[in-house]
Amino acid sequence: MCLLAVAAVPMARGDEGFQGIDVRVAAVAFLALVAAVARGWAPLIPLAVALVGAGYAAELAVDDAALDLAAPAVAVGLFLAAELAYWSLDERIRTAGDPGQSLRRTAFVALGATAIFVVSSVLLVLADEIRARGLALDLIGAVAAVGVLVAIFATARDQPSKGA
Repeated sequence: MCLLAVAAVPMARGDEGFQGIDVRVAAVAFLALVAAVARGWAPLIPLAVALVGAGYAAELAVDDAALDLAAPAVAVGLFLAAELAYWSLDERIRTAGDPGQSLRRTAFVALGATAIFVVSSVLLVLADEIRARGLALDLIGAVAAVGVLVAIFATARDQPSKGA
């Protein structure tokens, strides 16, 4: 559901031509996520999240808006989609876990989502305050965005599974 909510953001904003393409991309992403969870194919999870994130980024590029206030919520939605999908894969392994393991993981996911929202909101405010143009600032922003994506995927993927 998180993935569909994030995919709906660019669809709601884009023009008719963009919506037609984005619906197809979102459908492929959703099918990839369903296949990943149903068949246990973990490599499809980052693909699904990346497709939806790319649709959002494409809409921002086409719209050419200065700042998008929905960006922190989109970041949280992408994180939750990946984390909950990996959690679903971990739940497929039928082993007895430690007492309170589900509660600890729930707390971790909630803390991660909160941290992502706060950090991305702070970055959005800083970007709004700087209002500078130039290649150096664009490169810093691109490196920061890649760093956030790497951190999200590393955090989601490095969760210990119940079978380990």
